[in-house]
Amino acid sequence: MVSGDIADADGPMDAVPGPGRDACDAHAALDVEAVLSDTSVVIPSRDEQNYTSKSVPDWLEVVVRTDDGRSVARNRGVEEATGEWIVLADDDITFPTTLTAMLVDSMHTCHLAGLEDFWPMDTLLTRYMVFHRSLWDAVGGFDESREHGEDSDFVYRCADAGAKIRPLPRNIVPHHDADTEFSALEHVEWLWYLLRRHPVRMAPKAALLGLQKLGLVEPPVTDYPDGWSSQLIQPSGEGDER
Repeated sequence: MVSGDIADADGPMDAVPGPGRDACDAHAALDVEAVLSDTSVVIPSRDEQNYTSKSVPDWLEVVVRTDDGRSVARNRGVEEATGEWIVLADDDITFPTTLTAMLVDSMHTCHLAGLEDFWPMDTLLTRYMVFHRSLWDAVGGFDESREHGEDSDFVYRCADAGAKIRPLPRNIVPHHDADTEFSALEHVEWLWYLLRRHPVRMAPKAALLGLQKLGLVEPPVTDYPDGWSSQLIQPSGEGDER
């Protein structure tokens, strides 16, 4: 916290020059449509119910790909999209238009932003992810041989290429479907894939997962606790049906 003496020495906030200082909302002057004029939303989906595409404003380009394999669909979607800024999204979210504009307005081409992954991973979820096309080009897109783990692999390759990874709170984007559950075999295969690709990054996480299976480690309480709620996110069964 800044002490009173230091604050007084700098003068009152009203005296600080700069546009927007008098605004009640720091982002009130943001022209959302103008900011997103070079942005495309890519949604890999073969489902008839596509909540995401229905919630994207009409003026924003949406590319829905139905290719076999989510990684293939993502890559073909980015290739088809015309925007320089890419928003990857699953088909089961309410699209956060204003949040997306705030991110694109504040990001540079070496930023990779998205929803935080689950413990103990430090990567991002492709449920909602924002990046510049040049970053995708630099790392060669998503591993098209994969259905699981390709999102973490993409994030780690971006980090290795010099990108700054910027996680967002997972529930900042409304999600309308249950999180995917893996079988034990799928989980082992996912872990082995990432260990082979990124041994230094993944070895500590593999150890934590192993200790958790033995009952020696529990996920930290820093994740969303039971009973957490917000005005946007409601427990399943409450509010409007989707």
